[in-house]
Amino acid sequence: MLRINDKETELCGGEPATTNNRMELLAVIEALQSLAQPVEARVYTDSQYVQKGISEWIHSWKQRGWKTAGKDSVKNEDLWRRLDALAGKHTLEWHWVRGHNGHPENERADALARAGLEQARRTGRSVDGPVHDPFKGSSNSADSPPILDIEHATVYRGDTCVFSDFSFALRAGEHAAILGPNGAGKSTLLKLLSSEVHAMPKDETRMVLFGEERWNVWDVRKRIGIVSHDLHRDYLICAEGLNVILSGFYASNDTYEYQEFSKTQMTKAYEVMQELGIVALSGRRFGHLSTGEQRRFLLGRALVHDPPVLVLDEPTSGLDLKACFQYLDLLRAQMKGKTVLLVTHHLHEIPPEVDRVIFLKEGKILADGFKQTLLTSDQLSWLLDSKITLLQANGWYQALPG
Repeated sequence: MLRINDKETELCGGEPATTNNRMELLAVIEALQSLAQPVEARVYTDSQYVQKGISEWIHSWKQRGWKTAGKDSVKNEDLWRRLDALAGKHTLEWHWVRGHNGHPENERADALARAGLEQARRTGRSVDGPVHDPFKGSSNSADSPPILDIEHATVYRGDTCVFSDFSFALRAGEHAAILGPNGAGKSTLLKLLSSEVHAMPKDETRMVLFGEERWNVWDVRKRIGIVSHDLHRDYLICAEGLNVILSGFYASNDTYEYQEFSKTQMTKAYEVMQELGIVALSGRRFGHLSTGEQRRFLLGRALVHDPPVLVLDEPTSGLDLKACFQYLDLLRAQMKGKTVLLVTHHLHEIPPEVDRVIFLKEGKILADGFKQTLLTSDQLSWLLDSKITLLQANGWYQALPG
């Protein structure tokens, strides 16, 4: 239960198979994650594990590299890291109250916990849900319908299971970045979005694209603009620059005789090339362009049909520093009014306009929240299994070793 002045909100959730300690930690994490800005607050919990852990024990754990005094790994390290990062954004007082002792708010919290657990056991899946959150400021995407809504998906690439019981949602108007090491499942998620791979048909699996559970693949691809490493690698080197742009109208690799382009579409193609500074290269073959020039043409291909969604997979990979900065400037100019999903392991590719970050590792979402909450040195070191120092300037981030 969260209270600010005379406004209250209640959240409840649960998992069918878990431990008391994990649920105690998750309760506080979910509450803090719902806050849109830093606050001064008092946190009441009937868990001494949480209260003493965050107030006393965590300092020694961190000094020992998340080890106990007995040199064992700290239990629930993933949740303690998340709580530590969230708590660091606020000024908090931690108070312990005795459970089942008539404390009114604690009794309400107990009832919510039982309701969340019962629902999780009944459905056999994790549940969570605030009914209304007065702490969150208004945003363009808060009440928007989901562009993509995946629930309990199992996805294979060949004989390899990439996702198991995977859930993820992207709402209209969001600017989100998915971060993770190689092999995390980032590219597979993009292929799931573009219908290049599919989830296993299971009773519990649900996937909705643009509000539809059944869709025409080509119609979906026309509503998404994609710039990806795979597309860059596989694009036909004989295609002329203008045709690269025009192929965006059909989501095809080059253009073909049976495809027709109206005068309006031709005009739009030249307008896009003009905006991206590549008109002079319109007659040059794709294979004769520099890497930076090729990326500009592929960005134009993604933009020419004015899709509501832009999907970017490591968009500056292979570019030198000048070309990288120029490309990011072009990209930022196109983000307004669109839903943007960026997939990368390069922090410098995340524009200031991105406000949601998802940590993906080994096919699982480890954290999902505000950029300023998750992008810290400790959190990234945990995600990437390497000691990282994070730098920030003018809304941009960069990682350094050590």
